[in-house]
Amino acid sequence: MNDKENISQIQIEISPLKESDIDQFDSILISHVRDSSTDEVIMDEVSEIKQYMRGATDEYGLRRTYLVARDQNGKVVGCMAYATPDPDMINHFNIEGRDNSIELLNVFVSTDIFRGGGIGRKLINAICAAGKSEGKKQLLIHSGPRYQKSWGFNDKVTDQECGFIENKYGTGRHAKTWKISL
Repeated sequence: MNDKENISQIQIEISPLKESDIDQFDSILISHVRDSSTDEVIMDEVSEIKQYMRGATDEYGLRRTYLVARDQNGKVVGCMAYATPDPDMINHFNIEGRDNSIELLNVFVSTDIFRGGGIGRKLINAICAAGKSEGKKQLLIHSGPRYQKSWGFNDKVTDQECGFIENKYGTGRHAKTWKISL
């Protein structure tokens, strides 16, 4: 797709990540995972995300579950993941235990698709449904300053904005937070 494709012209299916999807995410990840000061691609982080997609655990020993948006031809156009909340989220939301919540992670939608086309909403709805089916009561979300352009989306699709986790991504780099009741 050289020109941005209007989402209304394609059908979207949401389903679990397959190993064969992972390498299709290269261009999507490269377009999003960039240094906010220099706009340079952060290849170490791209590789780390792909390892999470393959089942690697993060620094807290948590494993992510990915849902993928595909077009009618099976091409990946976006993804979202969820996991047990990390310690910063547990502290910020004052959660007793991790059993009733999931945390949203790794939200990426192809830049070849027009914004506002509904892929993000379909993915978030699928994440909420998955969490609810697992008996979870809330979806917790945070987003750092690198992804500030997506904060408006989170404001629209969540139940509540919940302040900031101070210095989550370094000094002065705060993460805005939200939650959705499942």
